[in-house]
Amino acid sequence: MNNVKCTTERFSARSIGLIMLAFGLGLSVLGFLILPVVGLFFAVPLLILSAVLLIAPQSKACRLITEKIGN
Repeated sequence: MNNVKCTTERFSARSIGLIMLAFGLGLSVLGFLILPVVGLFFAVPLLILSAVLLIAPQSKACRLITEKIGN
């Protein structure tokens, strides 16, 4: 694994998290307007998963590579 793969790995996790956040927010708005229980049933897991992807730490291999490059 090299530095470019680490950068793309982090970028892809963040972009998927942002996309899921947009879908989760849209579903929560639609859920409140149309069917509150069913809409929130689908929106809450999407919002939780998007938060996990947005704050996910780097893998151990990428951390080692970035520490090695920094020194």
